[in-house]
Amino acid sequence: MHILVQHEVEDFEVWKKVYDEDEPARAAAGFKEITLYQGLDNPNNVVVIFSNDDVEKAREFLQSDHIKEAMQSAGVVSEPQFIELQ
Repeated sequence: MHILVQHEVEDFEVWKKVYDEDEPARAAAGFKEITLYQGLDNPNNVVVIFSNDDVEKAREFLQSDHIKEAMQSAGVVSEPQFIELQ
């Protein structure tokens, strides 16, 4: 499956540093980044598309305290959207 994640961040460069540092945790949960986008008119609007072969493991990770804490420390300022795609 694929997962689209969308949220707004306070500062893209700060968010990207934390995001990159958290890659091992995403990889351990089976996430593989397909692409990352910034909004054209708002570069702090971030969309990331991942693939993940384990639906339950992906859902567990996205609901974990770890991801909530990582997003908070990265400066996510909007409620993140997680959209599962097939």
